[in-house]
Amino acid sequence: MDQYRRHRPLHGGGGHLRPSEVRVLEEWTGFAYEPVGIAPDLAAAQAWVHDLDPGAPPDP
Repeated sequence: MDQYRRHRPLHGGGGHLRPSEVRVLEEWTGFAYEPVGIAPDLAAAQAWVHDLDPGAPPDP
């Protein structure tokens, strides 16, 4: 897997649509993605994904 964490809109649809809606946060367990929390909007969800992504560049 190249994506340890991901987010999905709570009510479905494209991840880039309706950026102010709540997102479900999911982590890869080695077998499947499992919900681990929620984010209030797209920006917070993206920050959470970036926080533990081992392939992400370091913060400036």
